[in-house]
Amino acid sequence: FQVPVKLFNSSDRELAVKHVVHSAFSHGGQKCSATSLLLLEREVYEDPHFKRMLCDAVRSMAVGSAWELSSKIGPLIRAPGGELETALKTLEPGESWAVMPRLHVDDNPHLVSPGVKWGVQPRGFTHCTELFGPVLSVIRVPTLEAALGIEQSNVYGNATSIFTSSGAAARLSIERS
Repeated sequence: FQVPVKLFNSSDRELAVKHVVHSAFSHGGQKCSATSLLLLEREVYEDPHFKRMLCDAVRSMAVGSAWELSSKIGPLIRAPGGELETALKTLEPGESWAVMPRLHVDDNPHLVSPGVKWGVQPRGFTHCTELFGPVLSVIRVPTLEAALGIEQSNVYGNATSIFTSSGAAARLSIERS
């Protein structure tokens, strides 16, 4: 499933990064409640400090054996194939790697470092495909209404969250989700 997170200018960005990275990449992104879609308000999307903070947090996650206590991301259930492999190896028009994933970490086909796709387009392959792997898709949104529209346009999803200090935005998100 795709679990979108909406992050707005009024949010505590450090707290949001902590929670997004944990949700997206714990268990290698292979659980139904993993965050796979990050909808960023324009000001947050264009903030180089935020992008650097997010990317640094993702890169800090050690990938390795489940038996190594330092590992934050262990092996995937199966080596990436099909749609997940496509998502890990290719970019669509307008996308770039904020963090490029590495396949076959330590020569193990089941170990994959997390990737962050920046500039994902609504209704594109990455947005509309259940990947069940360590890929976070980032979409720029101009408004909460636009974020809710993108969120509702995808048939996948069993949860959503919003980071904002605006009670009105939080209530609207609850009402429309």
